[in-house]
Amino acid sequence: MTELHTPNSSFAEEIAKIPGGEAINKCIQCGICTASCVISRATDKYHPRKLIQKILLGKREEVLSSIQPWLCMTCRLCEERCQEGVSPAEIFHAVREIAAREGRVPTPFRKAIDTVLADGWMLKDAYSDFIEDERADLGLNPHLSWDKAFVNRVKRRYFSQGADQ
Repeated sequence: MTELHTPNSSFAEEIAKIPGGEAINKCIQCGICTASCVISRATDKYHPRKLIQKILLGKREEVLSSIQPWLCMTCRLCEERCQEGVSPAEIFHAVREIAAREGRVPTPFRKAIDTVLADGWMLKDAYSDFIEDERADLGLNPHLSWDKAFVNRVKRRYFSQGADQ
């Protein structure tokens, strides 16, 4: 049976209250998440273990103002390899949720989000008649249907502007 560790900061307690963030209590700081992370392999500026450590130490301002929680690709390799059942992807999702509520979305991500919320996807301008023809030639529906329900869920969950705008 996995022993739970009591979070030692109010920030960790805040994260633990958000669905998916509960596992912060189980982290033993072994570092298998960082060793498994494809982003960590590509850059020495992203370390999931250190980010979780900052949460446990209560460095709320530093974590919420950092771009690091937004770099997680949610590939979940860390989760699959963690022996304690911790999902850094879910913990960072909880951090992003708090950051978004407080209007702390880093500019590059905010621009991407704005594009998706406005257009339904990021590559709308890249979609052309040529691509429609290619899709038709391949037997695919040339008219992509944008998932407006998903966009509305994102708006309701993360942004005060609400859905159906």
